Amino acid sequence: MKRTGMIGLSLSLSLGLLANYAPEAMAADEQVKQSSMLQPIVDHVAVIAHRGTSGYAPEHTLAAYEKAIKMKADYVELDLHMTKDGELIAIHDSTLARTTNVEEVYPDRAPWRVKDFTLAEIKKLDAGSWFNKTYPEYAKKQYVGQKIPTLQEVIDFIKKKDPKVALYIETKSPDVYPGMEEKLVKILKKNGYLKKGKVIFQSFSEASLRKLQEMVPKDIPLIQLYSPDMIQGQNLDDVFNRAAEYAEGVGPDKSLVTPTFMQEAHERHMVVHPYTVNTKEEMVEQLSLGVDGMFTNYPDQLVELNKKPYISHGAASGEVTDTSAVLWARTSQPAKVRFEVSEDAAFKKAIVKTKKATSEHDLTVQVKVTGLKPDTIYYYRVQALPGSHQVSGRFKTAPAENERKPLTIVWGGDTGGQGKIPPFKSFAAMADLKPDFFLFSGDTIYADNTTPAVPNPPSKSIEDFWAKYKENRTDSNLRKLLQSTSVYAIWDDHEVTNDFSGPFEPLASTGFQAFTDYWPILDERSSSGKLYHKFSWGNTLDLFILNNRSYRDPDTKPDGQDKTMLGQEQLEWLKKELLNSDAKVKLIASSVPISIPTGKPNARDGWANGDNINPNDKTGYEHEFAEISKFIIENKMKNVYFVTADVHFADIIQYDPDHNGTIDYRELVSGPIGAGLGQPSTLDPTFGPEQLYAESGFFNFGVLKVDPGLKQVTVEIRDENGKIHFHRDFPME
Repeated sequence: MKRTGMIGLSLSLSLGLLANYAPEAMAADEQVKQSSMLQPIVDHVAVIAHRGTSGYAPEHTLAAYEKAIKMKADYVELDLHMTKDGELIAIHDSTLARTTNVEEVYPDRAPWRVKDFTLAEIKKLDAGSWFNKTYPEYAKKQYVGQKIPTLQEVIDFIKKKDPKVALYIETKSPDVYPGMEEKLVKILKKNGYLKKGKVIFQSFSEASLRKLQEMVPKDIPLIQLYSPDMIQGQNLDDVFNRAAEYAEGVGPDKSLVTPTFMQEAHERHMVVHPYTVNTKEEMVEQLSLGVDGMFTNYPDQLVELNKKPYISHGAASGEVTDTSAVLWARTSQPAKVRFEVSEDAAFKKAIVKTKKATSEHDLTVQVKVTGLKPDTIYYYRVQALPGSHQVSGRFKTAPAENERKPLTIVWGGDTGGQGKIPPFKSFAAMADLKPDFFLFSGDTIYADNTTPAVPNPPSKSIEDFWAKYKENRTDSNLRKLLQSTSVYAIWDDHEVTNDFSGPFEPLASTGFQAFTDYWPILDERSSSGKLYHKFSWGNTLDLFILNNRSYRDPDTKPDGQDKTMLGQEQLEWLKKELLNSDAKVKLIASSVPISIPTGKPNARDGWANGDNINPNDKTGYEHEFAEISKFIIENKMKNVYFVTADVHFADIIQYDPDHNGTIDYRELVSGPIGAGLGQPSTLDPTFGPEQLYAESGFFNFGVLKVDPGLKQVTVEIRDENGKIHFHRDFPME
């Protein structure tokens, strides 16, 4: 039977499992809003001093425990072994060799197992000098001659120093030390520690925990530890269902903690205490995932993060021009945020910007930095004051207006849909290419799909939408990309709900706010609500970002001269900017494809109506795209590329709308980065498409390289590991 004792629960979460990770899995009247699974289910994130402050002092010594107490750790963690004469001592390894001078004192007693020595023999050993040699930066004379303490000595010491500090004790398999659990329980009971708030038991051994379950009060937590190989290849539902029979929580290796892992634990009211988390960057990542405590060798760092504000979900730069950039960050609590920008990685001379993070924008902040030099690498760092944690990144400004410089772009979309949950490897593969910028081509979240952040979709409140963005930012691969280059972000339907039309969707404004809160976007793009904009990369490339959602007529409306996707103002803007562009390459970022039918029959969501599939289908937006196509041809524009994602497979298409044998523009489709996998379909023939490549069944992204010197445009489709699946060099006309 599952134990009922809990650890300070503060949220009421459903225990029901969710079917199929799809919005349709539950009827609308059954959808009960839940809190995000990516937040702690306790009032306070526990600071667990791993083997004491083992980063600063020799592990499992009274010196290490004393330092942990002074640093205000909540728990002191103990590994217990039993001596030959039946005494419980605090030591991690089953042998004495690594952390004592046993090889010198007892050279003939290899392999120096703890169980082969009496307590008196062990007390002759020096358990501190090794630390001074291994970590000279933390060496202290007082560590020389430190002894391995018994459990009783540890309890007596903690009682004297601070009785509020609790014990977090690891036991071994019962067959290693028969009778260990009985002896442990007896000592704790005698000292008044066999009660809630004074001790937690942990073990890699299920047998040990099940044995303890029968011996200790039901409100004392038991934590099942997991190494990666213990659950590799197993169904997490099965793993957690079994653990929930006897444990109140899990202690996974930090590499195992993902949004899915957190959901499995929190929906069962099980706390998550990962090990061993030793840098602030790692701690912040674990906090963003909603863990309930951490084992750390450096408890002072986690204590600070619990008290002071910090940058919680990475940083980003975006909307880069030749003289400006927008910087973005999010804090853990309301705080003054300081941004520094410099050409020098040491920040000897920096531009400083500050802004207050408030709950109105979910603690996100954005600042525009101006006065930058063209074609220059800039470094930035951001800090939530008065906290000490910093996040750093870099970006490159665009070349000056008339400069023609080579550039590399990565693009892709579709993240977090149809049951695909971060992390996503494609982001790391993108970052490894060191692109000049990243074009995020829409569906940057799936607000209408089930994920740990919103277990019962669709997202309805602004908090739901914000939670989706935070969920994707738990991905270290995405943070790596965003902190290594700049981003231009586009929204599509799943930032709100599937195939929505802005003027007719009640949640459009809510989704819009969340989108503009979580991406670095110019005020002139966000405050006006337009989002469409042109960015220039010198004279090499002009990027035209379309807003395919805010102005469109309903998909179900029959196509005709009066049907619009862009709205008249945006359409005229596009034509004007294209006509005025003298860039060698014109890149039009559309969140929907041209000739790949999308949406549903009689409610086509992309430009094409798909009447080759259903001759009676009169929807789509072909009349409006025909106007764009005609404008490109009549004005003899060269090197025009449309770029998109949306369809969840890769496709490279070139177009000859007037059937004169000349290619007038091309369409580049990549994705998904992390969503359900689609299948290539028959192309709508209206605009004379020629399919050069189509492939499905894998996560992927696109690469676009423009080299004015070679007069060529290179297009690649790469999989999530960076392997090239398609490569083509197109001549630059």
